[in-house]
Amino acid sequence: MKRNRIGIVGGAGFIGRSLAKHLSKSFHVKILDVQKPSKDLEDAVAYAHCDVRNLQEVVDAVADVDLVIHTAIIQIPQINECKSLGYEVNLIGTQNVCDAVERNPRIKGMILAGTWHTIGERDLRGIVDEEFGFRPDKVEDRARLYALSKMAQEAVVRYYDEMSTRIYGIIRMGTVLGKDMPPDTAASIFIKRGLRGEPITPFKHSMYRPMLYVDVRDSCKAYEAYASKILSGTPKKEESSLSHIVNVYYPRPITILELAETVRKAIIECTRGKVKPVVQILEKGIPPLFNEDDKRKIEVSVEKATRFLRLKKLRSPEESLMDIVKSRQQ
Repeated sequence: MKRNRIGIVGGAGFIGRSLAKHLSKSFHVKILDVQKPSKDLEDAVAYAHCDVRNLQEVVDAVADVDLVIHTAIIQIPQINECKSLGYEVNLIGTQNVCDAVERNPRIKGMILAGTWHTIGERDLRGIVDEEFGFRPDKVEDRARLYALSKMAQEAVVRYYDEMSTRIYGIIRMGTVLGKDMPPDTAASIFIKRGLRGEPITPFKHSMYRPMLYVDVRDSCKAYEAYASKILSGTPKKEESSLSHIVNVYYPRPITILELAETVRKAIIECTRGKVKPVVQILEKGIPPLFNEDDKRKIEVSVEKATRFLRLKKLRSPEESLMDIVKSRQQ
């Protein structure tokens, strides 16, 4: 029997929509967004128009929920094209969501959709775990405002977690792989081009960039486990807000070049050799930002996700990409 209602702020986007589909099997789900949910969700979820920039709208929208998941974000490239919108949604919006949660005695807590991008991209060394830290100046210029936004969101949420009696948690996800993922991600672009028989084209300056990925299904399981813990009162208040942060991504990094090669192999296998795209490295005249051995300089720990959220073996990027290619070959 469904007892609790979960409100997903930004629930009309890829992550929010995926969570809504998954969580609606066990919980009442309410999408809070400026966009209405997709037609396939209309009968499964409730909906309230909610602009996170307007505090009162957020307060009203979460009035009947027991837990909030915050996924609203202005991403690349829009954040670079309209910086003020990025600030209003990503920073002020997060403050408004936390404030609305804190005002409502019914709500037991909140979970922020975080990202591995807070650790930066370049010069990664050592064990990548929840204590690795923020490195806002170790990303490409195009990703700088996005990374700063995610760090600022974490700072606000962690501050509320320190001063509140409720749980304000964060799930830092790898780049999420799923059949409905945004079309402007590297994986989506590579798959689209490859299935057309066109060259798969990583850039030379970033082809050895280590990437951390997570399958959308594993991500959904993580939120379900964390939400269930908060709603049941399992997590305890700790001295450090790091206690309520969990990294959820496959523990083996792969480079952009490896991503391209993996997509190529998946396409050849799924089409039984009818489509054989080539990987063509593009030279943009930019000095190389990464070395071939960079990914071997880090050790990725998902021990906390295994222990705290009881996540079992995560799906590898190879498995995820194979599933996506199968779903898209028409």
